[in-house]
Amino acid sequence: MRALKLVVIGALAAQALTPVAAAAQPRGDRYATQACLDAIQGEVRDRYPQAGAIRFVTREPTRVSDVETQVQGKGEFDDRNGGAARFAYGCTYNNRTNRTFALDVRDVRPVPGSTGKKDNSAAIAGLVLGAIIVGALVASSDKGKDNDKDRDRDRDRDRRDDSWSPADGVRCSRRDAACYEDGSYSDRWTRRVFVR
Repeated sequence: MRALKLVVIGALAAQALTPVAAAAQPRGDRYATQACLDAIQGEVRDRYPQAGAIRFVTREPTRVSDVETQVQGKGEFDDRNGGAARFAYGCTYNNRTNRTFALDVRDVRPVPGSTGKKDNSAAIAGLVLGAIIVGALVASSDKGKDNDKDRDRDRDRDRRDDSWSPADGVRCSRRDAACYEDGSYSDRWTRRVFVR
């Protein structure tokens, strides 16, 4: 009879412990899931500043060891431009340290048929074209400055030589009382400038 009492007490004790162990498992998964969802929400907001409200469509916790739980699933976020996007995510939670790591947000795609989604490609193309035009203007203004420097240098040389240019390709020198066209003496320009 005493052996029977021990068996009954042992069975009752085992039965009492079984629900506690079963209850502990989901509780650990629940904490891991919530910690991962919070971490993934922060990761989505960091990577995609346009993200508005974030919804988690699926969540699948899986124990990978005594201390780690991996949570994977799919989610969506509303875009501040009026559209929506879907994504897949993954996260690992350490039960001992109560920390998440290995955050993974991937496969971010617009939801087909989401209303109000603005197409920003025209704005981006406009910005790129504007940057190209501004760059060309800056480059041409620098080139103009180089031409001004060349003209100033020629003027200084002309003052030293006491020469000038009455027309393109023509140089006249007071010291020589002669004009040169394209580097050769020009009788026509010499008479025109110096003989009156």
